[in-house]
Amino acid sequence: MKGFVPLLVVCAATAAPSAQAQDPLAATRAACAADAQKFCAGVQPGGGRIVACLKEHKDSLSDQCKQAAGLPVGATSGSSGAAAPAPEPPAAGAPAKPAPAPKAPLKLVVGGEHFVQRAVIDTQQGGMTAATVYVPENWHFESKIEWNYGWIEVPVATSWHADNPANAEAYFQYPLLRMATVDAAPQYRQYIKGPKPGDRYFTGAINMAPLPPLRAMASFIQKVRPDVANLKWLGSQDLPGLGKALRLDVGAWPTQHGVAIKIAYDLNSQAVEEAFFGVYYLGKAGTQAVQVGHVGMAADQLQQTNWGIDGLQSFRAPAGTLDKRMPIFCLMAKSVQYDAKWIARQKAIDATLARMFNQKLQQGYDQMRAAQALSDQTMRDQAQFLGNVERQEVAMRSSGGSSGGDGFLRDEGGRSSSDNVSDLIRGVDTLNDPSTGGTKQLSNLGQYHFTDGFGNYRTSDDPNYTPEQAGDVGSWSRMTAVQ
Repeated sequence: MKGFVPLLVVCAATAAPSAQAQDPLAATRAACAADAQKFCAGVQPGGGRIVACLKEHKDSLSDQCKQAAGLPVGATSGSSGAAAPAPEPPAAGAPAKPAPAPKAPLKLVVGGEHFVQRAVIDTQQGGMTAATVYVPENWHFESKIEWNYGWIEVPVATSWHADNPANAEAYFQYPLLRMATVDAAPQYRQYIKGPKPGDRYFTGAINMAPLPPLRAMASFIQKVRPDVANLKWLGSQDLPGLGKALRLDVGAWPTQHGVAIKIAYDLNSQAVEEAFFGVYYLGKAGTQAVQVGHVGMAADQLQQTNWGIDGLQSFRAPAGTLDKRMPIFCLMAKSVQYDAKWIARQKAIDATLARMFNQKLQQGYDQMRAAQALSDQTMRDQAQFLGNVERQEVAMRSSGGSSGGDGFLRDEGGRSSSDNVSDLIRGVDTLNDPSTGGTKQLSNLGQYHFTDGFGNYRTSDDPNYTPEQAGDVGSWSRMTAVQ
């Protein structure tokens, strides 16, 4: 796609400021980024090919690049910034110098812009510095960190942006985009009531079926740039190494790769271009087997698909200048450093939220077990009461206590009418139990009852349900009603 090959070359040649401070070669790459874009746009990065290309054009390189590479600085090329030459290594056998004292944040000059370090402050964690990022010193910078402790999957959202007050240039860093969808086995779908598409689950993830990577990025762009004038889609490209370049922790996702989309639109009657970058990820996870009293669910009966885009950011510039300004944007994107203490705090919060969630889940299971135990005891008490009633009926028949006979007590099938009424009132079905040779009373909330012949029972209202399909082990047979 037009414009994206130069961008990739420049970003590959631009190292993070922290690396430049320690590695002279990295500083040389940064100083020569604009030259690499100008003279080596069609050269594939890697294997020393960019360096070889620059050597072929050494007489045409900028003063900034020549100075960083240790070449004589001529008067034929302009310089867009200043960089000190790499220090020579100490002579062999020379005594080691003491470690230098801590230095102030590194100041850089790239593309004529003087960079300074800005802090991303977490006000909800006592004003901790969450991250730092290098931006041009005359640019306006704002950051935001929001915590939502009720969202176990996405408890924190970090974002920031920097904009050039002189024109439409801007750099945006967006929060993690986290989507999810839950698929249930057929027999459980009637019980799984998720949020509407586009709304959040209670975990914080947004309910949405997975989209292909480029469609996902395009959907995000339409969300954050909904009403721009004269929107044009200039093109897109896969960027397999973007996650590594941005130092993102994407190794846990089976599917992940970088994508980019470039658009154009009018901003305040001025034509601008904006390039969006991000790392698309996707993974699936199933539930564990659960048995709560008489109710059981086999493993993987619920499947959750988690997907989204990490490292979301965009670069904007007046039309026709975005490619030239890419060294500026790439340095900002790759300069982001998260504070170790803040990362430790984030991990501690994540662990605490996970523990609290699992405790509540276990409490729910315990309450369900207690409710079933209470229900079982109630059934036993009712069975004892009905046993007393039945014994009284037998006694009345044996003694001739009913002048009209016992026809009023029986239906045509031999059961007492009062038995059927009693079952209805108590909400049970009386069934033949092959495991005991007697009868068994189960809840009439489901009209289909099963037993494995060993005192285990299952009830469902689904005419197509079988315990075997639900993952239960054993040979199950349908129970019949007592006539």
